[in-house]
Amino acid sequence: MSWDVIWQSVMAVVGTANLVMALVIFFRSRKWGVAEPHNSGYFRLLRILGLIFISVALYRTIFVSSYPDRLVWYDTVFNSPFLIRCLAAFAELSFIIMIAAVMRKMIKDIVMSDERVNGNLPRSVLDKLPLVAVGCIFLAQLFAFAGLITQYQTPFAIEETLWALAFLSITPMIVTGFKQVKKNKNAAKGFKAFLIVMAVWCGGYLAFQCLYALPFMYFANLAQDAGKSIPRDALRQAVFGYTATRDFSTWGGLGFFIWHSGYFSVCAWMTLLFMSAPRKQNAMSE
Repeated sequence: MSWDVIWQSVMAVVGTANLVMALVIFFRSRKWGVAEPHNSGYFRLLRILGLIFISVALYRTIFVSSYPDRLVWYDTVFNSPFLIRCLAAFAELSFIIMIAAVMRKMIKDIVMSDERVNGNLPRSVLDKLPLVAVGCIFLAQLFAFAGLITQYQTPFAIEETLWALAFLSITPMIVTGFKQVKKNKNAAKGFKAFLIVMAVWCGGYLAFQCLYALPFMYFANLAQDAGKSIPRDALRQAVFGYTATRDFSTWGGLGFFIWHSGYFSVCAWMTLLFMSAPRKQNAMSE
């Protein structure tokens, strides 16, 4: 059995298991809404967005695609980079909106005053930071589509910069959250795992973006845009113009597969955590 079949089989099994777990949480959270009617809208939002992300992740583990390079696993329109980019937009917006929803819930549940909390920003400011993150990721989607269609490097560099800004913008909320966990352990316990995961994620992701990806992968290649012209049928090429291959080196070698594997496993597991609806400890029910 070839390496590509083994790798994709493992990813498909992981993706399928994630979808099963997401469905279990999806139906359980409907029962939570009955027990906690004041949180029913919160549960509904997280279970729907979580199911979107997990479903798209499974689809993309089957129809592997690198839309910046227009590389695909299968020679079919179902593997079209443009289609994958459309699905990615839904999934990525779902991911950041889930984070924003949990963070705003955290501020509502455990930050009780509009005054400054332990020297941090006022609650009224903290409450808006998740919206800044959502706005950054929304704009990032537009630049991702622009890069796919034009094949310019600049839109992709801006897209990745916006992703970094999104997670940088929510770091003050993570710091505040940890202080509140320490100050009010019982009420804040429901957010502890969420905060730990987000702290590790933001620290690792921002380090990767700022120290490696942005300077050496994106901004270093902006000179490639000089002299390029956009063909008249650029959109059609984005939909139908792709290269079907499984050549290891063409896909970027081991680095691409590590990134791809992590994206659709670690991010999916984070999504399952978000779907569990972190909330104030004394509001929890099974």
